Amino acid sequence: MKFVYETERLILRICGEEIAEDTLIFDLHNAKEFEAVEPIDVDNFYTIEHHRNILNYEYKKMLQLSVVRFWLFLKDDPNTIIGTISFRNIAKPIYSSCQVGYKMDKAYTGFGYCTEALRAGINIMFHDLELHRIEAMVLPDNIPSIAILEGLGFKREGVLRDKLMIQGKWRDHYLYGLLKGEYKG
Repeated sequence: MKFVYETERLILRICGEEIAEDTLIFDLHNAKEFEAVEPIDVDNFYTIEHHRNILNYEYKKMLQLSVVRFWLFLKDDPNTIIGTISFRNIAKPIYSSCQVGYKMDKAYTGFGYCTEALRAGINIMFHDLELHRIEAMVLPDNIPSIAILEGLGFKREGVLRDKLMIQGKWRDHYLYGLLKGEYKG
């Protein structure tokens, strides 16, 4: 597996703490949108220290191939984060699976960048890491995210009741799964 991949329009890059300021700006710029769909469970989330710690933690986990997070950049603007995709809980060999998560800067949604990045990431997980299954969780009212998953071939497998606490409320999530043998990407 490489640290940098390119698609038609994007650069997918594994990064360390050197981009902590940029990831903080990314999260601050999109705080309202991200807080509506993901848990924020620490008081210091919007600090450079927290972002540096998370980046260091994920980088170490990436070296163990248990977490892989790609930060997304446009080829035309390789210094501005437009989104991220992550593959976590990578389990080999018995489960041969992982969970995928993703988020895009609000200014870059609706252009197909997330689908393009996920397609590349899925190919990396299925071919480079030789995984068998990728799972995704999504809020039932997150129609754009559901459309992305279903467009990539993910199948809805069930409902995870009260899966995550978001903004002080337990929220159900749909569980989606994608099998290597079914993937057409």
